[in-house]
Amino acid sequence: MHNHFKAISLSYKRTPIQIREELSLNEKESKRLLQLISEYGEISEALVLSTCNRTEIYYASATSQFDLLLKLLLVTKGLDASSDYHDYFDCLDSDNKAIEHLFNVSIGLEAQVIGDLQIINQVKNAYQWSADMEMSGAFIHRLLHTIFYTNKRVVQETAFRDGAASVSYATVEL
Repeated sequence: MHNHFKAISLSYKRTPIQIREELSLNEKESKRLLQLISEYGEISEALVLSTCNRTEIYYASATSQFDLLLKLLLVTKGLDASSDYHDYFDCLDSDNKAIEHLFNVSIGLEAQVIGDLQIINQVKNAYQWSADMEMSGAFIHRLLHTIFYTNKRVVQETAFRDGAASVSYATVEL
């Protein structure tokens, strides 16, 4: 077990859509943020996950890097005044909590539409970008492959994903 795995998380559960949109990252911005993290942080591994409902940074560091990560995220987005955004984030400084949260997000348990089919592909993209930027080491590699294996079992062995595929799909259905 890696005892230095942490995360910061902004999600639909406590953040208005306007703030989520301001802090949402595309591929280019995610890679830029990973580059900044590698240059300025005491962080050995990192994964940046940004969807329409969440922006999260998972990382390995001996100490909390919350303030630095928030500052780098805001720099990436061309924003300032980090105190305006600080309270929207959850800080997961326990490796068990961060790992469990990433599992729950990846499988779709933390999605606005439980079981959202899009999230696992977004996690796969985030992992690929982390690998491309040389920010995924042995721990993130093993963790993400365990998550992908678990997701495959959920899909094949349960009815969990039967139903709405995403928020947009559910909206159309309603």
